[in-house]
Amino acid sequence: MMDNINNSEFWDQQYKENLDLWDLKTPTPIFIDLLNKGFFTFKSSLLVAGCGKGYDAVAAAKHGLNVCAVDFSEKAVEFAKTIADKNDVKINFIIDDIFNLPQNFETRYDYIFDYVTYCSFDPIRRREYAKTIFSLLNDSGRFVFILFPVEKREGGPPFGIDEDETKNIFSEFLTLELSEKNINSIKPRRGREVLHIYKKDKT
Repeated sequence: MMDNINNSEFWDQQYKENLDLWDLKTPTPIFIDLLNKGFFTFKSSLLVAGCGKGYDAVAAAKHGLNVCAVDFSEKAVEFAKTIADKNDVKINFIIDDIFNLPQNFETRYDYIFDYVTYCSFDPIRRREYAKTIFSLLNDSGRFVFILFPVEKREGGPPFGIDEDETKNIFSEFLTLELSEKNINSIKPRRGREVLHIYKKDKT
């Protein structure tokens, strides 16, 4: 399994066989709350990391953000493009491993959003991921990150997340501005999600 998750074919197969149980089939509730409350500056740039079928990316574009959405799975991006077309929004979709983005693209973002991407890859790469996020953010940019599943569990994906460990990893690169456990979650995930918002200090 661990070798498979590093290959896009594995994730394509999950979507083809309807095994994408992480998919909510709707935008993420807390992300919608942030959009509605005006957390994101209008027309700012947003990267949706591991966009899946694109619900969050489309919601952000409808709120006036300049959205780029990346996913490892070609199948997921195909679906996401269909959703974007139906909603008449423009999104820059990228089919790639997010770890490759700093080398492959020059664009940097005001915001990056992650939900169920951090838990999908080998936990040994978590510090590398934090460094990747840092590299992809503009100065003073923010990383909006929903930790899930915050629990001890054997194997994965999804791989369990320890909140304190996560703070330590990301605080090496970014400043934690908010940690909130009382967030709008779907019923099966209540108490297993935490919202973190990190800021990249000016260099």
